[in-house]
Amino acid sequence: MKKHLVLGLSILACLNVSSACLADQCPTILREPDESKALAEMRVKAIKGWDKLFTWALSPKNHPYQLEKPLVQKMYQVKEEDLRNFDLNYGYFSIYHPIVGIVTDSERDIQVTQCLLNSIEDEITDKEQRRFSIDEALTKVMAYRPLKKGMKLSIATSSEKAQTYLVDEVIDLWRGMPAFGLVPEEAGEEPPILLFRGTDLNLTSEKGWASVLSDLDIAGPGYTTFLRGQRAIHDWLEKMHGAGTPARAIGFSLGGVFVYYTAIYEHDLLSKKGVSTAFNPPGVSQQMLERWKEIPAEKKPPQVSYVNQGDFVSQVGFLLSDIWEITLAQPMGVIEAHVTFITTQPLYKMSYVNTELENKGRE
Repeated sequence: MKKHLVLGLSILACLNVSSACLADQCPTILREPDESKALAEMRVKAIKGWDKLFTWALSPKNHPYQLEKPLVQKMYQVKEEDLRNFDLNYGYFSIYHPIVGIVTDSERDIQVTQCLLNSIEDEITDKEQRRFSIDEALTKVMAYRPLKKGMKLSIATSSEKAQTYLVDEVIDLWRGMPAFGLVPEEAGEEPPILLFRGTDLNLTSEKGWASVLSDLDIAGPGYTTFLRGQRAIHDWLEKMHGAGTPARAIGFSLGGVFVYYTAIYEHDLLSKKGVSTAFNPPGVSQQMLERWKEIPAEKKPPQVSYVNQGDFVSQVGFLLSDIWEITLAQPMGVIEAHVTFITTQPLYKMSYVNTELENKGRE
């Protein structure tokens, strides 16, 4: 395990992001100059202050989910110290080098994320937990990296061993907002992956502004942006379907609702074996929900969503099928619930949501 998280000195030799190289070169950041650390501590303090304010202000509207009765629950532990240390070094609230849910331009951060994926493969033996953790790492960490066409990533999904995936396409949804088409280098049981990026809060870039404006779309979060990028999404999915390997879609936050729209509009082209997955998605409009219900059951792609208790983002709009609510030992604030990297938490519980009752309560 430690081979994946020791300080790597020979970084430049690995900038082609080949999986073989990344397996041996895993840089970490444990120290920052004092002035940078001070600024980072101020950033974290400010975010936590806003989190307390938002949590208090939104508490009357942040309702508990309607859980299935009798309860259907799963509980997972994370004992691996190095996985938990990833959150300290790279989590959203890190004072060292936060990259979870944050866009960076450094290819070095691709290496860091690849090492995280390697560690999950090595240390998590439960297949369901590993599938969850790999998808969460892809959507909350890898999707925010500067992936380029032709790059290679090593990804272990439901297989016992990782497979090499090629970045086959970088899709421009609108104003540079990317989605990534990932294809297994060797044909097998694992489907290609359409990986959507979540909200980009970098307001110094055009794609960051486009992402924030997409969140505020009055037609529904991300809806107009999805329509703008739908032709490119359709073309790539059609290419995968035509090759006999339909893709599945995954995303976090804004990327999660893009998964919803893809499942509704492009259900014929999505994999019926691989599960499309949304993490912490905002809901869709009543009109979109009705459109989803009209799709015959045999034509619907398998789809699952994970929502964190306390996250207000997923309290807005209507959710699609197969929802799991995630809770930690301690309640999370509004911001914390949205950006926490669950895979690295020592203990978390999943409870199955009665989607019909949940959506009925939102009408």
